[in-house]
Amino acid sequence: MASNNGRFNLALVLIALMVFSTISSTMETVEPTDMTNQIEEIETIDEVTGRQVDADCTGYSFEDMFYYNYGEFIIEINPTWDGAFLRAKAMVNGTDAANMRDDLDGLFEGLAGGDNGWLSTDERDGVEAIGKDCVVQTYTRIGLRGGPSHRGGSGVNWNNATWIKDGMTLEETNLIPEGHPERRDCKDQFGAPSGSPTCEEIPTYPANVGQCGPNSCDTIIYLNASVAFNTITDPSNFTIGMVGRNLTNTQFTYIFPNQASPLRVANSYEDQDCTAAYTEDDDEADDYGVTYTTREECQTYTNEGDLDYTMTAVNDGTSFSRRFTYDGADWPATREYFIDFTTAPPEVDNPPEWSSDAPDEGELIPVAGLGDAEYIVELADVTSWFIDDLGAGMLDVDCTGAAGWNLQETASNHWMVTSPSGGTSATVECLATDSSGQSTSSRTFTVAPIFTIAVAELTVLDGFTFTITPSSNAPSSMNVVLTLMQNGLEVQSSTTVGSATDMTLSVASLSPGSVNLLVQADGDDMNHFEFMYELGITKQSLPPTIEITGFEWVDANYILRGLFSDPDGETVSFTLKIDGVQQGQVSVTGNQWQTDEIPFDLLLEGLHTIGVDACDASGECTSISEDVELVIEDPTDNLPDIISSSDDDSGLPAAGIGLTMMALIGAGFVASRRREE
Repeated sequence: MASNNGRFNLALVLIALMVFSTISSTMETVEPTDMTNQIEEIETIDEVTGRQVDADCTGYSFEDMFYYNYGEFIIEINPTWDGAFLRAKAMVNGTDAANMRDDLDGLFEGLAGGDNGWLSTDERDGVEAIGKDCVVQTYTRIGLRGGPSHRGGSGVNWNNATWIKDGMTLEETNLIPEGHPERRDCKDQFGAPSGSPTCEEIPTYPANVGQCGPNSCDTIIYLNASVAFNTITDPSNFTIGMVGRNLTNTQFTYIFPNQASPLRVANSYEDQDCTAAYTEDDDEADDYGVTYTTREECQTYTNEGDLDYTMTAVNDGTSFSRRFTYDGADWPATREYFIDFTTAPPEVDNPPEWSSDAPDEGELIPVAGLGDAEYIVELADVTSWFIDDLGAGMLDVDCTGAAGWNLQETASNHWMVTSPSGGTSATVECLATDSSGQSTSSRTFTVAPIFTIAVAELTVLDGFTFTITPSSNAPSSMNVVLTLMQNGLEVQSSTTVGSATDMTLSVASLSPGSVNLLVQADGDDMNHFEFMYELGITKQSLPPTIEITGFEWVDANYILRGLFSDPDGETVSFTLKIDGVQQGQVSVTGNQWQTDEIPFDLLLEGLHTIGVDACDASGECTSISEDVELVIEDPTDNLPDIISSSDDDSGLPAAGIGLTMMALIGAGFVASRRREE
């Protein structure tokens, strides 16, 4: 879709449109009682131009405006079933983040500084200023229909929810990265004739996608809000309907309140229709009136009772969780989900059982054994170890034993142990019980550390060397995987360990700073081991390189310029010093730096040192300087004294006699003497 000129289509805040696109075209939409049928546009005035701009938040679907790489949405139903609280998070990565910034900048076409390839803090604030007002215009499309199961159709009241503006928060992280190397002050941007006092901007598409600062250019968007239902839902039998066309890669979690009888999924229905078409009806869009149909490869299908999901007992009730995906290449194919919940018991309620994936009697459950609390049973273990008619996640898992190891249940079905000083092993007995009181047999496991890990150096330039020494409780042979982790980057290596073994991992692809170490291990008669070690390891930073390439005289003002680079790809900041005193500024364009005009006519006669400090984000610095001598003209020959140029041992090129003479001729009263690093 094309962006509307001068109109905040609010790609940023239209995340709300996708959060619960739950009523399909085959369902009848029930309009909120406190809103008019015709939703009005929100109007604002641009204080600079006096031009009226508006936010039309109707008629757009999320996929039309915004592409996200991954989303997480948690919906907590109120204990009274009359509303819910929503927490949403959407992540936009890499090129998709750049596309989003370009779309947002394009929304300001026709305004000062808008649609110029640079996204400013003023533009960001302009969108956020009316964000919540836009959200409350939209339909939540949360459909919770009580009673017997339904699959849509005319006349079905889906008890739609409406947004509550009070308490709503809409925030973003890293939309304009603080450490972006191309970040600059704004000029003539939206918000004031010369931009707001704090206006800064970045290019929508960075010169180097891999260097957007310490946090990269990825963006996270957060929305927290409450919604209200028109009527209270019957918690004993209800259906949730969802439109999956908007859910490209999204994890949904519904948390239902505690009630007397356990909740379960009675049935599910999924349908994809590839015969669907879409016609653009926005008369301001470039493709107005164009009809889109689905590609030939799209497959129409219907699945009933075959929905994968996780149902879990939590402290506050019951959690239903599922990841929804949709291939964008299939658009505009429709995707619908209907999920039926009930508290009625299943026709057959068999007792729970241990699965074939569960550890056997006497098997080793490995721990790091560092004196800290560690999980030995988590939700993933419960769903993997047990089988039950109501779902393994609904079981009550109980563990006992581990004398002296401080065994405790920290959350529903989450068990932790803390090894004592010098503790070598302990035994733990576990079983699972369903809501009918039926239990599995109990199994006893050994809990013990399997190895120690030492690192040769905590701070390195090239690579870390780790020594893995198996303990007496470890299997005779283990497959060990080490993974260095830093800001989404990973360096991995694996080996077989039967005795003390050294493993070296390169840090060439990592940035300077702290690094995490994830250790995984598998072996015979041992449960899978996974632990994040905090060893305090760090990749060392190399200082930036900087050189002087030339200078310029503008009347009596001196300008020094040069090139720089950072071997680690970090952001470099500059400080200008005149005779050791910090003053003036250094501007940066790409890999070039340039000082402000230095007014030599305000300085005393004699030698003056122009110094430039270049420091990377890790605090590693390089300094370079140029000595310039201010000499009063000889009234007889109108020439200054000539000062020779020399070079120190820094390895950087000296100014040379040619550069010196150019300075003398250009300025008429100064001479370049030397530079040093």
